[in-house]
Amino acid sequence: MGLNLSRFLFATFVLLLSLIVSTGGQATIGATNFQSSVYDRVIKSGTIRCGYLLYPPYCMEDPNTGKLTGIFVEVMEMVGKRLGLKVIWSDEVGYESLFEGLRSNRFDIFAGGLWPNADRAKVADFSIPIFYSAFKAYGRTSENRFQGNLQAINSPKITIAVLDGAMEDLIAKSDFPRAKRLSLPQLCPFSQNLLNIITKKADVTFAEPGIVSLFLKSNPNTLKELAPNKPLRIFGNTYVFKIGEMTFKNMINTVLEELINSGEIEKLIRKYELCPGAFYRVAAPYQMPSNARLSKVH
Repeated sequence: MGLNLSRFLFATFVLLLSLIVSTGGQATIGATNFQSSVYDRVIKSGTIRCGYLLYPPYCMEDPNTGKLTGIFVEVMEMVGKRLGLKVIWSDEVGYESLFEGLRSNRFDIFAGGLWPNADRAKVADFSIPIFYSAFKAYGRTSENRFQGNLQAINSPKITIAVLDGAMEDLIAKSDFPRAKRLSLPQLCPFSQNLLNIITKKADVTFAEPGIVSLFLKSNPNTLKELAPNKPLRIFGNTYVFKIGEMTFKNMINTVLEELINSGEIEKLIRKYELCPGAFYRVAAPYQMPSNARLSKVH
């Protein structure tokens, strides 16, 4: 009986091994699918396929050439160069479809920049932040209903301009559920929210100071901060990964930390910072010795 059992187990092992080899490592046993990881695919192909969303100054597109620029675009190109990998900007996506794109392997990383929160953490992983952003409330320059009292926004008489699934939409739903929302499709430019305030289709929206500053260059004296000293949120600006792809995530994080410590990301922030203080820097994870001295080499 013992000899027959050994022969049976050996034959089963050989059968499984031949099945795995014949399917290129993609054999399915029961409900388990042995697929290659994102890291394996990236290293084997020598490319990083990036999803993106146009949102200045994180990711912008030249209308004449189609070339992408911006903080997150240029940092990603630096990451690829450091790793010896080619960066391909393969898919423009919306705020909701980016997670499905990662899950279905349409692209390897969402590289347009995103703010993590609890809901998004259920369906994706995030890189270390490369800088932070404050999210503030904005209205028309003539607006006086909310000065020092943003809770007054939480009224059926108030309309908030949002893009579907974007952060201002999530804040409106969670913090101001009684207010109305004027909602636009995901791929609309954020500037449309601001235009809807100017044209009195909506009363307020929530945004970063930098993107509003860019809008005000073409539309001066049309908008103002409703509570300058009261940010609604502070968010880290991150890259996004398919959930569970820790090896790929760790590789990217290592390079991002290297670029932060070298000062190269700071140069890009200064290049694209649309107004002073628009972006909050990542604090150094170390403290310089107070009385550092060069030690003698013996």
